[in-house]
Amino acid sequence: MATLGILTREQAPAAAQPTYDGLQKMVGFMPNLYATFAHSARALNGSIAWAETLRKGELNGQEAEAIFLAASEANNCFYCVSAHTQMGLGFGLTEEQTLALRQQTSTDPKLNAVATLARDVVESRGFPSRANIEAFFAQGYSKAALVELIGFVALNTFNNYVEHLDGTPIDWPLAQRLPTTAEG
Repeated sequence: MATLGILTREQAPAAAQPTYDGLQKMVGFMPNLYATFAHSARALNGSIAWAETLRKGELNGQEAEAIFLAASEANNCFYCVSAHTQMGLGFGLTEEQTLALRQQTSTDPKLNAVATLARDVVESRGFPSRANIEAFFAQGYSKAALVELIGFVALNTFNNYVEHLDGTPIDWPLAQRLPTTAEG
């Protein structure tokens, strides 16, 4: 049973409606998860603004999607895994690469370092191993990129937890399930 529910544009607070319009234009539809966030216009608008700000930072689109995929997999959020698989494809990742990033088995050493560290941050609750931090830096990433990676993980965790609370119906093409992935 949904705790919050999905709001239509008309049901959403007036301050959230421009975000509905922007997402409709950018994505082609209003994703159910964001329509759930709309119960709080500040949460919806803030999460979008935070993502837009982080996307202007040190990490490129593929790297951001590697973070989202690894963190969503770690948090068992299949809604977000499906959404970020599609987003990753839009940033030039292949289906196989998205699967590998979810499992930290990418043959791209930079993307694998990003995905491995992101998953470690989630699983360790913010206490990643020194080895994974050093592997990240060894791939040429800066301290600013590390802080931004943590920002992406935090934003992703917010998204995952709202989805968990509500069991948001997936309105993205379904990603391939991994053998060990629980329903989420």
